[in-house]
Amino acid sequence: MSTAGLIRELKARLRIDEAWRLLHLPGEAGRCCKSPFRPEERHASFSVYAEGTRAKDHATGETFDVVDFIKKALDCDTAGAVRWMREQAGAGREATPQAPKRQAERKARPWPPMLRGNAQELDALAKLRTLSLPAVRLADERGFLHFGQQWGRAFWCITDAARRGAELRRMDGELWPGFGEVPARKAHCYGDKTWPVGLMEAESFPNLLFVEGVGDFLAAHAVIDGEGRAADVAALCCMGAAVQLLPEVAARLTGKRVRIIPQMDEPGQRAALSWARSLRNAGAKVDGFSLAGIRDAAGESIKDLGDLFAKASAESIRAHPELLEVCP
Repeated sequence: MSTAGLIRELKARLRIDEAWRLLHLPGEAGRCCKSPFRPEERHASFSVYAEGTRAKDHATGETFDVVDFIKKALDCDTAGAVRWMREQAGAGREATPQAPKRQAERKARPWPPMLRGNAQELDALAKLRTLSLPAVRLADERGFLHFGQQWGRAFWCITDAARRGAELRRMDGELWPGFGEVPARKAHCYGDKTWPVGLMEAESFPNLLFVEGVGDFLAAHAVIDGEGRAADVAALCCMGAAVQLLPEVAARLTGKRVRIIPQMDEPGQRAALSWARSLRNAGAKVDGFSLAGIRDAAGESIKDLGDLFAKASAESIRAHPELLEVCP
């Protein structure tokens, strides 16, 4: 795609009011609002119009499309603005980026605004993931669930108090659309993945369920709730099989009893062995729980803990009484 074509596509995907929120600029975009570049001003002198595609600063006479607006906000050139827009679209950084002037101040791209869920959102997520509402409420009560809007689509998000990483998935269950060479994908991630979700929260529990991915993380709360173990079991999640446990992460789980429930594909099995070694070396008591042999209604093997709740057949569940005691 040519540079001009890329910019046209980015401008079609991102409006000025959305960029305003993602940049965490002060105030709120509107037809008559205060300038985000002069938050101290007393009177409105800024307008966002044409369905969010244009803006004007009436005090200076400047006019903006979304690229101009981002350049002004980040004090960067067009290339820097385009890079930022690509990051928001999930395309990531280019191999040899030209750093914008304020990159040192903007160490990471802003996360979208996120709020704790209301009753309707929690109920919708329980139905989407085929989980009980009490299970979803448990994850919410422990501070892991958040909701919001990204690129005009409602999402649910898993993160924790450390805010080292977050994963967004759409509330309608559809994929995030592809962009350029980036294919459509089920999850959009922020931050880094080296810090497992729930690590700080897990430190006050003696027993842990350790899983891969946010879908299995939610399902782990269904296991905890279903077995009545909320008082002594916490869930911990690595966001991907490629994650290696850092020594300082494993050290925080010394002495705890950790049960790993790996995904059933080859990367998931390798990851579980790697995590188990790291945790044992740090002094944790580690074992595993296998989902091998559990099948869906079509007779196919389920692949992960989320599938256990969404797809596993009643006959297969009855044939595996160990599923009554998954928690360590």
